[in-house]
Amino acid sequence: MKRRAVVYRRILILCEGFTEEIYAKSLRSAFLSRAMQRSVTVEVVRHKKNDPLNLIAEAKKRVKQANKEKAPYEDVWLFFDHDHSPHLTEVFSISKEEGYRLAFTAISLEFWFILHFEDCGRAFKDGEECLRYLKKLWPSYHKTKLNHFVELGSYLETALIRAAQLQKKYEDDNIKSEFNPFTSVHKLVAYFKELEK
Repeated sequence: MKRRAVVYRRILILCEGFTEEIYAKSLRSAFLSRAMQRSVTVEVVRHKKNDPLNLIAEAKKRVKQANKEKAPYEDVWLFFDHDHSPHLTEVFSISKEEGYRLAFTAISLEFWFILHFEDCGRAFKDGEECLRYLKKLWPSYHKTKLNHFVELGSYLETALIRAAQLQKKYEDDNIKSEFNPFTSVHKLVAYFKELEK
């Protein structure tokens, strides 16, 4: 009896911060069975330099190396938040040119978590304000000491709907730095749900 050929897929998720890294790894383990993990490799990497422009440089470097090794990435995701980075417009432009996918949140990833609790259309001025607001809804929240995906699992479908509805408010499909509030993290979650199928 012939063994079935394994379809090998390689995916890269470059994360700006530790919270993003924890969340992305949780998505990987939640949606990919052991059998799936033999045919789909999802590399989750947190970049040392906390800036989206450095994520672009790292993505280019890793894509080039993967192509050289004849094991190219099927998809490359950049997972980061606004955090008043001065390079956002450039990052969005280069990402589009390179075909990178974005899991982006304005103003911080905590806004994505807020959507699990309420349909929030508030624009936060900075990450600290967003964090304070989230802590009112989720007092035990901590950036690095929780598995956010597991803790919020029962609210995920609601958050996905809210994020998609929020995105519809912006007519342009291209992400812009002035979008606030905004998140496209739901697209990363949807991507993993599709991988599962």
